[in-house]
Amino acid sequence: VRSRGLGDVYKRQILYLYTIKIKKRAMKIYTSYFGNYRKLAAANVKMICVALGKPRYYNAPQIIEVAPRRYMLDDKWTYEEYTNMYLNDVLAKVNSQELIQTIQRLSEGKDVALCCYEKPGDFCHRHILAKWLTEKTGIEIKEFGVVEKKEPKYEQASLF
Repeated sequence: VRSRGLGDVYKRQILYLYTIKIKKRAMKIYTSYFGNYRKLAAANVKMICVALGKPRYYNAPQIIEVAPRRYMLDDKWTYEEYTNMYLNDVLAKVNSQELIQTIQRLSEGKDVALCCYEKPGDFCHRHILAKWLTEKTGIEIKEFGVVEKKEPKYEQASLF
């Protein structure tokens, strides 16, 4: 009877750890709005508030560092002015890698949706945040439940 050496034990441990790492799926990050909470819950997506205030029914984490400042909520700003203020006054003070780590910690192992009040088609800071995070980290962030429509290809039929 041949006894197993330590090399065999280490090989099995490495194979086990490698298998666990392969099975672990990367967290997906979405954007969404609070009105979508039932669909997010059904999809097992953890909501994280990125708005200045949150609804009374919302009992989940908030990342206030990326919320717009109160003065930004005035309707007098153009989209361009608002975007510049948000990038310069809010996101310029945020470390993108630390933000991703915070999101991962708050995710509890689930996919997450960075949520605020605006509906998907409306102008909103969460879309600026998603674009900024994608540029800084390379992580693709899409709006939850929104399927991008692709224009069909039309081909002119020949009459001859």
